[in-house]
Amino acid sequence: MYKQTLTYKIGQLDSILYLDKGSNTIFLTGNWVTDNIDELKLDSIIKSFDLNHLASITVNGMPINQLDTNGIFFINRLINYLKQNNLSPCLKLNEFNQKLFNRITSNIDHLKDGILEPTRGDVSRENSLTTIIVKSIVISLTFIGHTCLSILQIIKSPASLGLKEIVRTIKNCGFNGIFVVILLNLLIAATLTYEMAPQFTKYGANLFVVNFLGIAMLKEVSPLLTAIIIAGRTGSSITAEIGTMKINEELDALLTIGISPFQKLVIPKLIGVTVAAPLLTVIADIVGMIGGAIVANHYLSISYQMFTERLQNYVSINNYTAGIIKSVAFGISIALIGCIKGFNVKGDANSIGEETTSSVVSSIIMVVLLDAVFAVIFYNIKM
Repeated sequence: MYKQTLTYKIGQLDSILYLDKGSNTIFLTGNWVTDNIDELKLDSIIKSFDLNHLASITVNGMPINQLDTNGIFFINRLINYLKQNNLSPCLKLNEFNQKLFNRITSNIDHLKDGILEPTRGDVSRENSLTTIIVKSIVISLTFIGHTCLSILQIIKSPASLGLKEIVRTIKNCGFNGIFVVILLNLLIAATLTYEMAPQFTKYGANLFVVNFLGIAMLKEVSPLLTAIIIAGRTGSSITAEIGTMKINEELDALLTIGISPFQKLVIPKLIGVTVAAPLLTVIADIVGMIGGAIVANHYLSISYQMFTERLQNYVSINNYTAGIIKSVAFGISIALIGCIKGFNVKGDANSIGEETTSSVVSSIIMVVLLDAVFAVIFYNIKM
């Protein structure tokens, strides 16, 4: 029987790898820790293995004395290489190291399982519109699935929820964006009233400007305009922040210490934007009515008291409720898109700019699509 034992010293000290072709076993001994491992040497050794005529192979790490997360990454790389060569590696570790290995590698798979790196085909398929759309849908659904699982984990363990990150997101999205929301909604409401004033005056229906403004601002303009502002300010900020963390390998650091990036980053930002969006919409509604009332008073001689009374009596509360419901959906979609684009950053500064731009454009398109969907839904339920 052919039998050969090959010994490789991986690092400067005593991280040693034995390949025993007689028993089809790779033995790992010594201390597989950061200071002992030479990454380039390990890669060259792995690629030099003669794996022909082997149906299966065992990786025996029972003799390992010390093992840290860096050692686990290299062992996992060895396992993946063996799998790529159509082998079925069986890893053996002691109980403590096996638990550590399972925990670290599960977090690695959790981040890379179809979320960040779609499988690349040939150039023509990669650039085709259909392929891009399908990949985007798959990535988005996978990301949403992981987010839902993280939400369930947080429900089981509420202490893992990052309250500080939620408060920071609400502050950045809500408080810091109030001025822009107030300014734009005030000007838009005043402009709409000013432009429509001649039409209502022409038919002697000055008071109907209140009906028009109440429905237009409360149900459509305020939620939509506020969502676009959030997409431009907060959505882009989320993408840039997560993308920078990925380039700086901070996401890998979180995985190394066993913290899920979804629980640490995605869920707090999702909650923060979802809370801030309807709050900003409420402010936008109030400011919009104030702007419309000022113009109506000056150009249509509608007193503030009359404006308020007609708004209460002739504009259904359903218009306000519909706007708030929309803003919640807009906030969720903007936060999710911002996070997805952040995780899709490839590893250079140019990618951050590209994904940030894509985040804003995609968020605005999604907001408009959701607005159209809600318009159909609200029409059918008479809301």
